[in-house]
Amino acid sequence: MESVLTSEQEAVVRHPTGLHARVLAVAGSGKTITLAHRIQHLVQEQGVRPNLIRVLMFNRLARRQFTERLTALGLPPKDQPEVHTFHSWAFGFISSMTKRGLLPPRQEFWLDDKQELVWLTAKRAISNLEQCKAIPPNRIEAEEALEAIGLWKGSLIPPARAGCRGNTLLPLVYAEFETLRQQRSALTFDDFLPLAVEILELERSVARDWCERADHVIVDEYQDVNYGQQRLIELLAGQRADVMVVGDDDQTIYEWRGARPNYLIREFRTVFSNKPHADYHLSRSFRFGPLIAQCAHNAITFNTNRVEKPLVAHSAALPGIVQIIEQDGGADGELAEQVVALVKGQNVPPSEIIVLGRMFAQLAGLETEFLARRIPFNVVGQAPFFERREIRTLLDYIRLSQALTDRPTAQAERWLLAVANTPSRKLPRETLSRAMALGQTNRVTVRQSLLDAPLRGIQHERLEQLVAFLDRLAERLATEPDLTAGDLLRWMVETLGYLRHFDDYYGQGETSHERQAAVVHFLVYAATCRMKPREFIAHIEGLDTTRGVPDDQLIVMTTIFRTKGLEYDWVILPQVEEGYTPCTWAADGTVFDTAGIVQEPEPSELVENERRLFCVALTRARRGVFIGTCAHGAGQRRPSRFLDEMQLPATAAVMGQLQRLAAGNSDARQELLTAVTARGGVRKLMRSLVGGYLGDLGDRALTGEVAALVARSKEQPFSYRFAYGVDLAAQAQKPSVPLVLHSAWEQVAF
Repeated sequence: MESVLTSEQEAVVRHPTGLHARVLAVAGSGKTITLAHRIQHLVQEQGVRPNLIRVLMFNRLARRQFTERLTALGLPPKDQPEVHTFHSWAFGFISSMTKRGLLPPRQEFWLDDKQELVWLTAKRAISNLEQCKAIPPNRIEAEEALEAIGLWKGSLIPPARAGCRGNTLLPLVYAEFETLRQQRSALTFDDFLPLAVEILELERSVARDWCERADHVIVDEYQDVNYGQQRLIELLAGQRADVMVVGDDDQTIYEWRGARPNYLIREFRTVFSNKPHADYHLSRSFRFGPLIAQCAHNAITFNTNRVEKPLVAHSAALPGIVQIIEQDGGADGELAEQVVALVKGQNVPPSEIIVLGRMFAQLAGLETEFLARRIPFNVVGQAPFFERREIRTLLDYIRLSQALTDRPTAQAERWLLAVANTPSRKLPRETLSRAMALGQTNRVTVRQSLLDAPLRGIQHERLEQLVAFLDRLAERLATEPDLTAGDLLRWMVETLGYLRHFDDYYGQGETSHERQAAVVHFLVYAATCRMKPREFIAHIEGLDTTRGVPDDQLIVMTTIFRTKGLEYDWVILPQVEEGYTPCTWAADGTVFDTAGIVQEPEPSELVENERRLFCVALTRARRGVFIGTCAHGAGQRRPSRFLDEMQLPATAAVMGQLQRLAAGNSDARQELLTAVTARGGVRKLMRSLVGGYLGDLGDRALTGEVAALVARSKEQPFSYRFAYGVDLAAQAQKPSVPLVLHSAWEQVAF
């Protein structure tokens, strides 16, 4: 970004004291350097002492980058205010309270290398509840419980007031987890904020020492604060500080974990009502050119609950690509070829390419294509599809079947415990483990050990059914020399009702769909490999998606949720289809306060929330976006409605000529006029062109001609190519084998 500030940035920097400020900053608009200049202005020109400025950033990366920016501006360390994340501030506060004697002196911090203790405690809490029959066995996973606990704590809801719509057993786990944690005098990452707020609200002398001591409170990414973070801001600001919040409601993507975008959209003035307010816009993006900017703007303006604002590229000459690849059966193969062309044909560093999905399920098809083409990649935030637990469990069935006639071992026991209740058979793990141990003592086979397990009634029948399935599996492996792994796995999934299990266990939502998608794509991959079962298992055990290359030669694959503050030259978006993008069965927030003390955030309309995710994905790109989707609404599948909303043909026609003209191609002047003549009825496109870009070119005559053409053009109404349902509640009930998986599923159809 240029070192000279824009007029919009300069206005933020020189915001007068005595007023609160809301800064609406679009993606790539230079808010970091703007805030750094703001602090430099306060310290060096207004004479504000650094210790009277509090700065709160979203995460450690943003905190580090901001501190580096202050130093780059030449602000000496002694003149820099402390920059915190919400949790780092709370951690420092808690440490101080410990020294002061308000907290126990010998606390454990379950962080970093002790993070595993959090997971182990959740497992122990679940096990304790199962043993006392407060919850049935095998109904709650530690990861599920910890996610809910984090949401409750982020909203300052204690166990006594914890409610959950999706799983009414989770509050019991929360209460037991807290009992175990407090017995150890331990604090997790999620405890810092609620503990800090609790002390500040209860201890008036502490609040006097720590609150209302700042003249300025600056908060970044304000659109994503949750209830606990908002409460901390209020306490720190008190009645004294000028509060400046910076964010973009169009980039709110964390509502599922308690973010409250309406604080930014309309409640900021109400919450901080003790002073007058000023609004500012940072509407110019330095990250990308006009084509990407306008495509994102076109789509996001379909949202109704937002602050109206422009999104304009700072440089109209900056080139960019937005390409939609529509193919029957999906575009993953063509997307993989585009990646090869970028790396080998254009020498793009692989680290400058990112593959993004609304959920990890969208990535699995492209993962298989990358594996087939030997493209090194790294899945961030989730194991590759072939390493996920649901896949390992399928392979453990095969491994266990081959150990039936052997004596029990620790490894065989691990395989047994993995498969015993997937699908659920309600078999007690402790009994199975004891049976294996007894079999080892008595020197009998794994098969006999299981049949001798001390179970009665329906449980013993289910165990016998498991043994019968393993027998049949072993028989097929021994007697069918031409049996391939793909055929065997397909039979296993059908016979076990494996896909249905995930709906039964998790409900028909994102969690079950993620696992179903991984299984389906694994079957596709197994069918493609055409290996014998044992050979295929050895192949899977030896797979390495990175192929041993350094990180800077890996293509990153992850979800949009993990890209806050990041940007790449090229963004790849696979399977941008209805059901995925938007995810029409996305779950609303499931935790709540049973006493109603903490009011639930007003949720966004489902598709509006999903549309923000799509636009955040688009705006991660500097140079180009490749979007894969199905072709022409093939079968029951539909391309995402968001692709139509980008209005790409009209946008590319106009912005392409604008970019050429701004780059010095004089012949593009007439081409631009021709494009405007044809597309002048696309009003949002014309508003950006006339109100945002042509003024920058300084050609008044051209601006007048374009404005005249637009005035004579009849407004072109928008319409979708396909019919998209408006009853989103009905759409949320997905089939057991999701429609968006049909093209892959057909390759392994039973």
